[in-house]
Amino acid sequence: MAEKQDKKARLQTIRKIVSTNSLESQEELLSALRAEGFISTQTTLSRDLKQLRISKVRIRSGHSVYALPREGQFVPVPTLEEINQAKWQLNFSGNLMVVHTPPGYASILAYDVDNIKHPFFLGTVAGDDTVIVVLAEGVDREEAANVARNIIPKLR
Repeated sequence: MAEKQDKKARLQTIRKIVSTNSLESQEELLSALRAEGFISTQTTLSRDLKQLRISKVRIRSGHSVYALPREGQFVPVPTLEEINQAKWQLNFSGNLMVVHTPPGYASILAYDVDNIKHPFFLGTVAGDDTVIVVLAEGVDREEAANVARNIIPKLR
C-alpha cells in the first residue's frame, strides 16, 4: 500500500479509528494508522491528537482509551466486553428462568447448568443467545437467581 502523507486525510482517518476502536496507547493508534496506509511518528501523532482535541478517558473497566470530544464531554467507544456485558440478563416466567447471553454463549451455559445437577434446575433448552432453565416446583426465584449467578458471574 502506498504511503499517504495528506494531513487532512490523516486527521480524518485518526478520527475514524478513534471513533470505532478502543485504543489504549499511541502505539496501538500508530499501528492502526499504518494499516490505513499512513506512516507517522509518535511526535506527529501527539500533535494530531492535540489538534483534534482527542483525549484519554477512563471507561468502566478501569482502562483508559482515546475518545473524541463531543459537546464538552468525551464519549469513549464501548469495548466489546462492555457491549457483551449488557446482553447478560436473567428473567423469570412461572417456573422458567430465562437467561439472555451474547450470541453463541447459550449452549455452553446450558451445558454448565445441566452438569452441576443442582436440585433447583430440572433441565435446560438452549438457543444461540437464550437459555430456558426449567425450575423445580416451589423453588424461590431469588434463590435460583443466586445459584445461577454463582455459575454465571456475568449475570446481574
